[in-house]
Amino acid sequence: MTTNLTRDEAQSRSHLLKVKTYTVHLDVSNAESDADTYLSRTVVEFKARADAQTFIDLIADSVSLVQINGEDLSPAEVFDGARITFPVREGKNTLTVEARARYSTSGEGLHRFTDPADGKVYLYSQFEPTDARRVFANFDQPDLKAKFVFSVTAPEAFQVLSNQAETSREATGDDAVTHYFAPTLKQSSYITCITAGPYEGATDTWTDPVTQETVDLGVWTRASLVDHLDAADILGITKAGLDFFSAEFDYPYPWGKYDQIFVPEYNLGAMENPGLVTFTDAMIFRDKVTDAMYESRANVILHEMAHMWFGDLVTMKWWDDLWLKESFADYMGGLALAEATRFTDGWVTFALRRKAWAYMQDLYPTTHPIVADIPDVEAAKLNFDGITYAKGASVLKQLVAYVGREAFFAGSRLYFKRFAFGNTELADFLECLAEAAPERDIAGWADAWLGTSGVSELSLALTTGDDTGSAGTAGSAGDAGSTGDAGSAGDAASSRGAGAARDAARASITGARISQSDSAEGAKLLRPHTLEIATLGRAGRDIVPLDSVVFDFDEESAEVEQLIGRTRGDIALLNYGDHDYARVRLDEASTETAVTAVSRIKDPLSRALVWSALDNAVRDGLLPVQRYLTAYARSLGKESNPGIMAGLSQTALLCLDQWVAERNFETAISGLLGAALDALATAKSGSDAQLHLANLVLSLTARTARCIEANPSIAMGRAFATQVLTVPVGEEIDSMSPEVAEEAAPETTPAAEADVASEASVASDTGAASGGSAASEANAASGSSTDGSSADRAAAAGKGADSGSATASRRASARAGASGPAEHAAASLPFRGLINDHALRWNALTALVSLGWADQTDIARETHLDQSSSGRLRAETASAALPLPIVKMRAWEAILDAAQLSNDVLSAIISGFVAPSALPITEVYVDEYFERLRGFWADNSIEIARRLVLGLYPRWSDDEEGVVERTDAWLDENADAPAALRRLLIERRDDLARAIFLKSRQTSRH
Repeated sequence: MTTNLTRDEAQSRSHLLKVKTYTVHLDVSNAESDADTYLSRTVVEFKARADAQTFIDLIADSVSLVQINGEDLSPAEVFDGARITFPVREGKNTLTVEARARYSTSGEGLHRFTDPADGKVYLYSQFEPTDARRVFANFDQPDLKAKFVFSVTAPEAFQVLSNQAETSREATGDDAVTHYFAPTLKQSSYITCITAGPYEGATDTWTDPVTQETVDLGVWTRASLVDHLDAADILGITKAGLDFFSAEFDYPYPWGKYDQIFVPEYNLGAMENPGLVTFTDAMIFRDKVTDAMYESRANVILHEMAHMWFGDLVTMKWWDDLWLKESFADYMGGLALAEATRFTDGWVTFALRRKAWAYMQDLYPTTHPIVADIPDVEAAKLNFDGITYAKGASVLKQLVAYVGREAFFAGSRLYFKRFAFGNTELADFLECLAEAAPERDIAGWADAWLGTSGVSELSLALTTGDDTGSAGTAGSAGDAGSTGDAGSAGDAASSRGAGAARDAARASITGARISQSDSAEGAKLLRPHTLEIATLGRAGRDIVPLDSVVFDFDEESAEVEQLIGRTRGDIALLNYGDHDYARVRLDEASTETAVTAVSRIKDPLSRALVWSALDNAVRDGLLPVQRYLTAYARSLGKESNPGIMAGLSQTALLCLDQWVAERNFETAISGLLGAALDALATAKSGSDAQLHLANLVLSLTARTARCIEANPSIAMGRAFATQVLTVPVGEEIDSMSPEVAEEAAPETTPAAEADVASEASVASDTGAASGGSAASEANAASGSSTDGSSADRAAAAGKGADSGSATASRRASARAGASGPAEHAAASLPFRGLINDHALRWNALTALVSLGWADQTDIARETHLDQSSSGRLRAETASAALPLPIVKMRAWEAILDAAQLSNDVLSAIISGFVAPSALPITEVYVDEYFERLRGFWADNSIEIARRLVLGLYPRWSDDEEGVVERTDAWLDENADAPAALRRLLIERRDDLARAIFLKSRQTSRH
């Protein structure tokens, strides 16, 4: 049996068949029972170009009927578990298949979820790229489009939805109802959809301003979340998007109704099923969130809406051209966000966060062209990555700058009209664009941008009349090897550099040369760039644009004559306006200004671009990590853009988790905690900044498990986490004086001082917190494991217990710091307007658990207060994060039995398992991880396997170089392993190698 459909197989089948209609019936009337399977019946009408043997895709527990043109075939002979092989005759054919398909818990196929809040059962489907075959028999490839007619029998209380509107329903007895749906328009199998359950929501209508056609709108979620649905906001964004796309594309919305449903345990952000778009219900905000989260949700809504044209109306023939839908949707979603909604700064978040994903992916050894080589569906699954999405969208921004907006949209409109309801390749879109922009070399542009890997690096060398200009990169902005704490690193160098920058700012430019290179392809790969270059200078306390020029070049270097005679300014910014895709190198003077005064840049997009340049310099070892963290610490309390705040915090935490050397870690994190606490104390009451900073303090505190020195900032962070747990949900977290820190250190015996039997006793209570997951209910006896490694892990637990004196010392030091003098800059920390909620409480509890300052009793108490599905997941993470070897052992055993866990519960346990702790209690699992890799991949669906391989990769090990060596050895010994699995390992190894490199460039400074 093979579940991995290849491109060659798909092409052969496409040449043979033309599919007309699927009539699909699903009977899920047993969904609320313990039944594992449901009835699936499919009738396919199609034509064959010749007499031949072919196959239809189906992954099912059993098949009871296979009938081709009225002739019964033996299921045992023709079904291998993933395919049904059968003969076809030239001309018309009819195939009927009846099977028992399995309810999914992996988020692939038809997923079943029981809401712990009220016990209600929900179903939804997720099929991309080839998981429709897990629900009904079909030719599961994008270029065999057909019409689909669905009917579903479900419990009477269920709301059942599909791509098209319901036409009728009839009671079938036993409290079940059969729902019949109108035929779809011609579409691919991967975007068909069924949802069923007691979903609740709101409805509305939208009228096309051009055609005056009315479209029914609906927004749905689980009953336990409906009070938080925020339907007015979601429907408002929906209407604005439909207005925008219908006008810009000059093609009416083609799919009839427009339902959007937010579903649990979803593997993706969303999926563009026409007429029934599915979203993760993590986008239903039951707790307060920052505006960055609302912006993100709006962006996803618009991204999926753009797919109604790019991807659904016109679809790629095979996954090689996945970019034809994902890159376009990513770009169009961002464009609509900025131009049609209140989120006018949408491109700011894109510049700092979305493009960072693209840059990271493009630096991996596994980088690939935007138009990729996808030999099979396993490779397709992994190509939903930063290149296909974010790089593709960035390159489309460059294409729009290259050909002009009007020509780009003219080409798009021609593309829709010419290929509606069909399938295309790259050449088809380029032909349409060439017709719209005949003066541009579209083929040459495509070869340079779409057919190559890697990212261009751009630098600008300036000279000035008084020779105070500078040339070079961020590498000259301070010694890369010199480091210090986040509050003082490189300050002397910064002062000297800032003085030089101010002198240069007053001079006129006498020479300007732009250069490009590509670290992946080599300096000889030259791409055509259309970009804007700006000089920024001081105006009072602000830094504002002084001059800008638009420049085209495709050489290795070129003189920018338009800049001659203009004022140098404080920052020379390449890619001003962010129309290009390139990693920008700031010159020395610009870098000096950036690290000391980036928050003064008035324009948020320019500010984001400068931060992006600093981020890339850090990743490449050209800017010391501590200098970056110094700049970040200075920005806290000053940055007002929610997207920038979120992006900077993400990078700062990455620095702490992976790039700061152990010897510098405590100094770095205490500096950031101090800055964050100071900013929190002065944040505006009830503001986005206040909420963001509160969560940042908790995130930083959770990372202090190995900090042992008496440090007031760390003590205050721990005290804040403790205080959050004393305030009920819905009440204000009042001011906190430093003296409360003394109460933050519990008097209970440190967990690691207990013997193994005591640890087992504590750990065996985990069921109280989680409601009985596999991790929580595992046998507490250390000898209960079924594999031989259990004894080793039990021995490791004993070692952890014996080394309790080290933990006791750390706890004593932490307690000393908590009760020491109040040296923090804020003598009293006011948090007026900061209202407590479940998210803050769980973040605080998880931080304290990682420190060993909270135990299973605290987790059980919090779970009792929050019995939602998200509360259950947070409890699973907290339980697995307890710094006890016996707890880690049973979390590992639960993870190994992944088939018994849902996708999200598995990820929650993994997250807790790898959480930082004071002792290296997970080191014993490194070798076993590598031993089990092939089993992870072979024994699970690709989604579950991906979570196991990525989530458990031991970058948390203290022996980072040993893990790199172990990874290299595995790759050498497993050259025949699936390419998709090897790719995941190669990328994780690259992350770890980068961390080792960056740490090696640091020196201690006290």
